[in-house]
Amino acid sequence: MPSKGPTKKSVAEKEALEETLSTTKKKVSTKKAAEKKQREKLAAAEAQTELLPAKGEDLNDDPGQQEIGEGTFLPLSDRISQEDATPSAEMLSPKKIRSSDQEGTTQIAVEDSYSQDLDITDTDDALFSAENSPHQDERLGRARDLVQEGQIGNAIELYRDILADSPRNVKARNNLGVLYDELDHPELALEQFEAAESIDPQNVEVLVNYGSALGVLARYGEAEHLLLRAVAIAPNSVAVRASVGILSFRRGAYAAAELELRWVCEQDRESARAFYYYGETLNRLGRFDEALIALERATVLQPRNSRAFYTLGHLYDRKHMTEEAALMYRQAQELHRE
Repeated sequence: MPSKGPTKKSVAEKEALEETLSTTKKKVSTKKAAEKKQREKLAAAEAQTELLPAKGEDLNDDPGQQEIGEGTFLPLSDRISQEDATPSAEMLSPKKIRSSDQEGTTQIAVEDSYSQDLDITDTDDALFSAENSPHQDERLGRARDLVQEGQIGNAIELYRDILADSPRNVKARNNLGVLYDELDHPELALEQFEAAESIDPQNVEVLVNYGSALGVLARYGEAEHLLLRAVAIAPNSVAVRASVGILSFRRGAYAAAELELRWVCEQDRESARAFYYYGETLNRLGRFDEALIALERATVLQPRNSRAFYTLGHLYDRKHMTEEAALMYRQAQELHRE
């Protein structure tokens, strides 16, 4: 009778092999699932930090799109970059979150508070001392560093974490609103600014950022109401006065804009955004030589502002300086392509 020993051994080996294969498949499946989850996480972070393409604007509103030559148009970004800005008291302003030499509409040290070249008067945070514990202040500083490093998605997540722990943290809400505004998510930005304003209605920086965001959306009446409140609190703040002037420009009230922006430029010779809008205002008023001077100053302070170079091209054209005009147009196109 044939021995059954080898058969039993073969079955045992087969079962062991099947068990090994099953375990290996589970490990591979688990590894693939983890890799897929990691890829999705990275994709989400990239999507969150990716800025939307620039959109053209109506010539009668803000100078986002202007005519080139005969019937052709150069769409220009609505956001003006601020090259040099370090948020005061860790409060971001819509213009300060971009890397140096970029365009934007965000504001702290409120050029829109998104702009960095305008200093904003610090407000008293004593009312919120319970919310701003040393640990939270440390996290606010880390979030600011992430923004400066270009890690916008991580900064947004950190601000969300802070607000999950402390919903009344005005700095976190303001700065999160600025980031959303810069990423062209106005409704999310307004939600944060509105919440911050309801917590601290006397916070000048929040009022300016909130009002500036509404102005970009052409909600001029609401924007004016907020900015006038800021003026009542800080009448000599260049950040506040610049925002009022820019709102007047957006509304087409160029005479009023000229008065405010001229004052700002006299007070702060380093405000790139103020000089840019002052030059555009003078251009609309037909004061072309003065506009040329203001916009030349703006390009020195903000060498990546494509709109400033483009308007300079128009102004040189008016003076029949064709070579200079061509150089300005070329510079504007190159910056816009970037």
